[in-house]
Amino acid sequence: MASESAGSFRIGDLAIFDETHLREVISSVPGAVPPKVAGCALAYSGSDGRVALDDLATHIEHALAPAARAEFVSARQQALTVEDCMSARRTILDRLFWELTYWKTPDEYERLTAGEQVHLGALAFAHVDGGIVLDAGAGAGRVTMPLARRARTVFAMDPAPAMLRLLDGKLASAHIHNVELLRGVFRRVPLADNSVDAVVACSAFGAEDACGGQRGLDEFVRVTRPGGRIVIIWPSNPAWFLDHGFQYTSLPGHLTITFPSMLDAWTSATRFYGMPALRYLEATGRPELPFEVLGVKAPRDLCWLTVHK
Repeated sequence: MASESAGSFRIGDLAIFDETHLREVISSVPGAVPPKVAGCALAYSGSDGRVALDDLATHIEHALAPAARAEFVSARQQALTVEDCMSARRTILDRLFWELTYWKTPDEYERLTAGEQVHLGALAFAHVDGGIVLDAGAGAGRVTMPLARRARTVFAMDPAPAMLRLLDGKLASAHIHNVELLRGVFRRVPLADNSVDAVVACSAFGAEDACGGQRGLDEFVRVTRPGGRIVIIWPSNPAWFLDHGFQYTSLPGHLTITFPSMLDAWTSATRFYGMPALRYLEATGRPELPFEVLGVKAPRDLCWLTVHK
């Protein structure tokens, strides 16, 4: 039988998501898991424990909106082959790999981002000094920490409780006290209108609805004061932002992925980067990776918008 796993995750790991987050990640919006696919993935196959699958399916059913719930239940009741079921599971686990990483293995993500430092010259474009800033999709805090040293107050928002707990510990260890942790998503920011001077989002916010999209951008504009700025660091699709009135900047200087140790480099490369990175590490013997080896642009790009209301 084909394996269902993506990385080290299995379909049962979806149980870690609470109902609020399941409603976000299983829906009909672009970029999310379609309810029909989720239903097919939770169909029973002979190698599964029926009770565990039924419990997970019930958990998902309770989370979904009525229309999505009906689609999920209908798909789960289909007569499927084992191959169809496993294909649906691989689709879910591939699509939710990063979400599961944030919720289930935040230490692995912290290890990764410890090497993937971004160009902090981007903060100058946000005009954060002495201001109130929303770090949207804060994750393990690679932007939160430098923001906190420049801003008066930082709201660090993330949907994953495990990430917020990790970040809370880092802030305490660094004796940083001007950061308030918020659980929230791009499309529903838990802040009042005109409450921040800037919004910064690093390698998280994007064009698809599941990654924020137009509703998320509207929320960023809503919470930003007139004259404030929205800065998207390391955007995956700069063209979408340019179409929405942003300006694009690529900052100068050489950037590389630099890990604290070879163990950190090897572990992250094995889990997140794959064979090209592993071969490069083996050849050089140094805990450094050029972004070019991974086939991605270095995190020096940003898109920024001054808010006018």
